[in-house]
Amino acid sequence: MIRRFGSMIGVTLLEILLVLGIAAVIIVMSLRYYSAASATSQVNTYLQQIQAIAAAIESVTMTAGSASTTTVQQFLGGSTGVWALPWGGTMQLGALASGTYKITNVKPSAGICSALTQRLKLITSFSVNSSCTTVTYIPGGSASN
Repeated sequence: MIRRFGSMIGVTLLEILLVLGIAAVIIVMSLRYYSAASATSQVNTYLQQIQAIAAAIESVTMTAGSASTTTVQQFLGGSTGVWALPWGGTMQLGALASGTYKITNVKPSAGICSALTQRLKLITSFSVNSSCTTVTYIPGGSASN
C-alpha cells in the first residue's frame, strides 16, 4: 500500500501564527485610536462645561450687575453648583475675590491634564494649576497661566 503526501489539505502552523499576528496588530491600533479619541472627547466636553459656566457668569453679570455663585448655579439649572465631569467625579464653582471664580474638580489623567493645559492657555480668561484640579476664571480679564 502506497500513501501519497503531496496533496494534503489544511493550514500550517506558520499560516495560523501569521493571521494571529495581523489580528493582534489591528487590535492594538484600534485600542490606541479609541483611547486617544476618548481623551479628546473628554477634554472637549470639559471645555464646553467651563465655557457654559463662564457664559452664565457673563450673562448674570450683564443683567444683575454682579454674579454670585448661587445666582450662576441657579442660572445653569442647579441649586448645588456640582456638575459631573467627563472622566468621573464632580466639579464645583466657587468665588475667590470680587469678580474671580474658581472651578474645582477631580484630577484627570496626565494626558487629559496636558491637553487641558494646552487648550486653556489659548483662552486668556482662564488659568489652570499644574494638577488640573483648579481652573480660575476672570470674566473679561486675563488670568495668569
